[in-house]
Amino acid sequence: MPATLSPDDLKSAVEAGVIDAAQAEKLKAMSAAPNASAPAYADAPLADEERFRFLNGFNDVFLTIGVLLIAAAAFATGFLMLAAVIFWVLSEILVRRLRAVLPGIVLSSLFVATTAITFQYYWYGIRTHWDISSAFAFWTNLTLNLSLPALVASLIYYLRFRLPYALALIAFSAYIGVIGTLERVSGMSHSVVALAYGLVVLTAALFFDARDPKRVTRLSDCAFWLHIVAAFFVTSPLINLITQSTNGAMASALVLLTVFLFAIFALAIDRRAILVSSLASFTYAVYSILSGGLAWSRSDYTQPSFTLTLALVGGFVLILGVFWHPLRQRLMPLFQNMPFAHYLPPARQ
Repeated sequence: MPATLSPDDLKSAVEAGVIDAAQAEKLKAMSAAPNASAPAYADAPLADEERFRFLNGFNDVFLTIGVLLIAAAAFATGFLMLAAVIFWVLSEILVRRLRAVLPGIVLSSLFVATTAITFQYYWYGIRTHWDISSAFAFWTNLTLNLSLPALVASLIYYLRFRLPYALALIAFSAYIGVIGTLERVSGMSHSVVALAYGLVVLTAALFFDARDPKRVTRLSDCAFWLHIVAAFFVTSPLINLITQSTNGAMASALVLLTVFLFAIFALAIDRRAILVSSLASFTYAVYSILSGGLAWSRSDYTQPSFTLTLALVGGFVLILGVFWHPLRQRLMPLFQNMPFAHYLPPARQ
């Protein structure tokens, strides 16, 4: 059987500088071309093209087990600064040299967490010598004490190792700082701040997607993690604002309309993350309509309305998953004359 290059192989070749993105697309097209010697199922379309690198192979799992054991030993010493150094050294070997993805996710999370906690520990010892009326009293804010060092640590980690997952750590760390600052200084609503921040992160994700509409380079993985973060900060606060401003059938109808618009947007940018983040609110809205606006209670788990809600939401997810590409084929011509059309991923034939 002839060997073929997978999309992950082509992406790795582009990142290593062996070929450029245009050559990768040509090789991908050649691989997809009909081959008389290939079996009939070889021409079947791939089930999913929203790929991101999470595992290079089972060796990543094996390495992650070793990382967790070493992390347990490092934490057992009680010296968090030493643990942070160990995580950095392991990242130099496993992430920078071996390009191991799953160990990188674990190591980056551990490094950022231990760095933030270590800073908080030493900062507490310094700030106790300052009077509460000092100009530095603002920095007694616990969220800033944790978020700022976490933000700096995650930013340094990304710049050094270029791990796409580190962008999610940057986004979450910055969010904690933004929320802690604005809620303390201005008293703004949590949902409003979260929604505004989510739109900023979504813009950054779309920027990465626009630079790689074919989804063949590391930029696509960067966009994926930012979409995960943005989807959570956009959908939940927006639906909370809807439910707080109205109630009953009107609130449920607006939530359903919002989810429908999210679905159109997700299809257009070929990203499912924003839909996953809204499924809980979508489920509750469907249940509210089917149950006549009654509040959710534990006894409802055996009611027909609850069962029907799960079936409808599950069917909605399956239909979108199975017919994702046919739906995009019908949707994309509507945007072909828009100025942003060339930034959108093309519909797969």
